[in-house]
Amino acid sequence: MPSYAMALAVLTGSGSDETVLAAARRLCGTAGPVRALTIRSDPIRVLPVVGEAGAAAAAQMMEVIEQQSKDRVARARAAFDAWRGKGNDGRAEFLEVLGHPSETASVCGRNAEIIVLPRPRQEDEPMAASLAEACLFGSGRPILLVPPAGPAAFGKSIAVFWNGSRTAARALGDAQPLMADAQNVLVLTAGNLNEELPNGEAVAARLQSQGVKASARVLSDADGARLVSVATDAGCDLVVMGGYGHSRVREFILGGLTRHMLVSAPIPVLMAH
Repeated sequence: MPSYAMALAVLTGSGSDETVLAAARRLCGTAGPVRALTIRSDPIRVLPVVGEAGAAAAAQMMEVIEQQSKDRVARARAAFDAWRGKGNDGRAEFLEVLGHPSETASVCGRNAEIIVLPRPRQEDEPMAASLAEACLFGSGRPILLVPPAGPAAFGKSIAVFWNGSRTAARALGDAQPLMADAQNVLVLTAGNLNEELPNGEAVAARLQSQGVKASARVLSDADGARLVSVATDAGCDLVVMGGYGHSRVREFILGGLTRHMLVSAPIPVLMAH
């Protein structure tokens, strides 16, 4: 099975860690190594600059951050050991790095073919959601977001959210190792594209020429929830899409597709920027 040469699984000490590891192993097949990364927060990088008047309070906050970070790392290590103890590849590597929780993960991800992350929940604190955004924008690599109860197997039926953008094209290219093994691919487009852009039918035709069973469907109008509903109703177990086709500010104000998928997607999402 075609696979990625190396996947970086970012562990956060949450209940999703073993699911993230299993997804990373699936991406690498039986050959590629999985590197599990957990970040121990550096209080100096996490805390804002404070004056002398706030020095005492800052010292207390640093102690809290350090203890919370140690607890998080311990949970991540326990999840890694439990996952590997279930007969998973002994070549998997556990890495603990001191730094900023999101920025350091994005930098470490630059030496991987793909980064696997837990999909933030709507109730998570902003720092949890910023991890996915930091890796999406700062790593230069594709990311795979895995929902808390993500499926053990994915990639047999793939939905491509296509809008003709550069980011969508990048995501489609980054997903090629999975496309080759997919039983079918559904290219979904919301509304008619500018005639200068490759449309969904053209994308499906190119995939067909590569031996992929692909089809295209155009929805008259659709938001993130509608696109996901169509994909899951069609039996798709993975979404491939570009991240932030518009500016980040506009996406935030309008509640765009990217943000919807970051917190609400019920199936894994491969995203690239």
